[in-house]
Amino acid sequence: MLFSKWDNAHVDEWEKMIDLNLKGVLYGIAEVLPQMKKQGKGQIINVGSVAGHAVGEGHGVYSATKYATRAITESLRKEMSVHHNIQAVYVSPGVIATNWQDKVTDKDMSEVLGELNEVAIAPEHVA
Repeated sequence: MLFSKWDNAHVDEWEKMIDLNLKGVLYGIAEVLPQMKKQGKGQIINVGSVAGHAVGEGHGVYSATKYATRAITESLRKEMSVHHNIQAVYVSPGVIATNWQDKVTDKDMSEVLGELNEVAIAPEHVA
């Protein structure tokens, strides 16, 4: 959740989010799918975000990765559930209090971060 305004072009942070939030999901699926197909069942749970349903100010790239994760999960569900008994689920828990805001470097995002901290969910509630 390395939020930033477009004007500030934090390209290095965009790369990190794409690598983790998008490529990480794809590599994880690639790793477990062969075994699940072999055993004839499985469940893949992709953790998304409310940002994958609605885009907030400064959330453009982060939201794009979560929208993509939704699309990947939906495609996976349609291809794997009927033919291979593999379920695919997308979970959107909301903002979680994990100190993620400490990593945001865009100073223009401080007001938005404060608002999000007020509604953050405790990690144990998500687990």
